Amino acid sequence: MPQGSKILIVEDEMIISMEIKQKLRGMGYEVVGQAITGESAILKAGETNPDLVLMDIRLKGEMDGITAAKRIIELYDLPIIFLTAHSDKATLERAIAVSPSGYLLKPFKERELMTNIEMSLHKHRIKKKVREEIHPETISELGKKIATLSLPAIVLSKSGIIEEINQKAADIAGFIKQELIGKPASVFFTSQKTNEIPDPSVSSDTEMILPDQVAVRKKDGSIIPVTLTSGFVFQGSEKTPYSLMLLETGDDTEDGSILVGPDIIRHLVALTTTLRLPAFVIDKGMMLAGYNPMFAELARKAGISQYMLNRPLYETPKFSFFGDLQDMQEMFRGGETERRIRKYTFGEVIKFIEFTRIPLKKDGVTTHIATIMDDVTNERHALFEAEKFKKEYADLYAALEHIRGISSEMRIPIQDLLLKISDRDSLDQGYIFEMTERISDLIAKLDTAWIHYAELKDQMSKDEKS
Repeated sequence: MPQGSKILIVEDEMIISMEIKQKLRGMGYEVVGQAITGESAILKAGETNPDLVLMDIRLKGEMDGITAAKRIIELYDLPIIFLTAHSDKATLERAIAVSPSGYLLKPFKERELMTNIEMSLHKHRIKKKVREEIHPETISELGKKIATLSLPAIVLSKSGIIEEINQKAADIAGFIKQELIGKPASVFFTSQKTNEIPDPSVSSDTEMILPDQVAVRKKDGSIIPVTLTSGFVFQGSEKTPYSLMLLETGDDTEDGSILVGPDIIRHLVALTTTLRLPAFVIDKGMMLAGYNPMFAELARKAGISQYMLNRPLYETPKFSFFGDLQDMQEMFRGGETERRIRKYTFGEVIKFIEFTRIPLKKDGVTTHIATIMDDVTNERHALFEAEKFKKEYADLYAALEHIRGISSEMRIPIQDLLLKISDRDSLDQGYIFEMTERISDLIAKLDTAWIHYAELKDQMSKDEKS
């Protein structure tokens, strides 16, 4: 058994999830995450990079385990073992269609679980090795990089040859990607205006396709309009960079701009922009329905590209910087406003960000959640300083009270000694020795108490200056 294989558990019953976690640890596996919804499972699969996913079919939220498993396989090519108490024909057919690595009925024994995991890991390694031997190009670093992109992507050489393409882009045209790699871009791209009468003033060898005229030529000969966003692939300073094209079809976006939506969303975006507070709004499908420029800038700094903001948030691992999607899904069900402060560490700098999440409702049902972010670092530091000074004053007062207590305790033996002397009582050596020891001990305690008081006072003076 390969020790330390990383497992992601997706189970909406936390007691069962914890039991499975303990079993896996006992077998020598590493549990890298636990999720209770399909959306959070996709997110954590991208964040934790597990070797295998144990997926319950029935999950909380809008997305079940089969749909989540299909997306995880498409995005990250991970083996999935379904765990379920349901063995009805319809569920089984849907599960088989996803091509899982295993299928376990609850309750299952530890030996069954271990056997399924090991067989799944082994089959996945063999499948990957065979794929790489048949298609060596799949192991290229460039191929691996664009395979992880959520948007359809294609890489063109300086001479217009398709160097790499991910399967999402190939699917648009109905090809498998190996049919397109090495072919001219004209095999894949064409113009939306193919039926127009040619302009005699333009050479027949030259065709200019403007950004709003680009289309993809499908395998069956039909065309589909797309929107292109271009970038570069640099391979060292000496080589000419390749062109990176990201594609979006009409099905990839919501109607209208991401900044256009219900009036309340537009007003909220405008208001938070004026107040210089980063803000964003999500819908029940975990898509951004609106956001302001300050949030867009924060997303860029967090490593989230503009293209990823157009995708479901559970496909963007770094979005967890802005909140837990499971918590947001609970808000859709609960519909209560929430305020929470999160602590972030950037190198040696500590920031405190307050997140205010507001449910936006229609007919009493939460349809969107607005999140407003506020940097409360200064307030938190001020509160911390106030608490620190409060504690220091309390400690100083306690030190003085301790000194007062020692002084009161010292008064008793001194008064008794003075009384005996004034009454001219005979003082035997034992009594004198006892009083002397007692007074000396109290003087030592008093000296220590004064030293402690002086240290506290000195520290307070330093803190006030700083």
